[in-house]
Amino acid sequence: MSEFHYWQQLSQPSRLTHNLESSENGKLKGYIKWVAMILGITLFYFIARNIWGMNTAGLTYLLVDGQYDQYRYARLISLVGAILMGIIYFLFYYYLIPAVLYTFTDNIPYRWIQKVQLYVIPVIIVEKLITLFVFAAAGFTTPFTFFSLAPMLSYVYYQDYLLYFVNQLTIASVVTVFVQYAFISQWATRKKVLLINLILIQIICAAIVAVISILPITTWLEGWLG
Repeated sequence: MSEFHYWQQLSQPSRLTHNLESSENGKLKGYIKWVAMILGITLFYFIARNIWGMNTAGLTYLLVDGQYDQYRYARLISLVGAILMGIIYFLFYYYLIPAVLYTFTDNIPYRWIQKVQLYVIPVIIVEKLITLFVFAAAGFTTPFTFFSLAPMLSYVYYQDYLLYFVNQLTIASVVTVFVQYAFISQWATRKKVLLINLILIQIICAAIVAVISILPITTWLEGWLG
């Protein structure tokens, strides 16, 4: 059985192609270990973000009111929710995105595209970790990441949807397209179409996230739950 050499294949994408072509059903020795490691990195980010207190400001009133037991319980539930979000986040990039890419490519094996995503997910998580560390050092957060053009655009023109849309198009988005193209283009016959599709996927995902960001989902849930 061929082996999955993460760092060697990152610098030489053609080695992944060779290993996959010589493997049985796209199975590579040592691959599951890397899946577990990258899942662990993803969970670390979501756990660290929650422990630092990001997105938990709504629980502060319990601490102020002296409801310490309720506060600890709420933070514990929040931590469990963060872990679940981390798992969902990983599954989204590891299963759903390859399915979309499979649909818009020349029938490239789904398992092959999944291997490529193991190089994409760390890029996104590392960018988010750097952002978290900077926020932690500064002692405050902002709705926009400095890895996008959204902070500068907000000084010129402030429109919620546009800013949240631009905020999703970061340096990690560019690197993601570059990594995906570097690997998948070796198996695609229409390389220009592939590149366009990869860029469109980033734009569509950014548009969807921007819509979700401006919707009062929390208010709707509170109203629905009564």
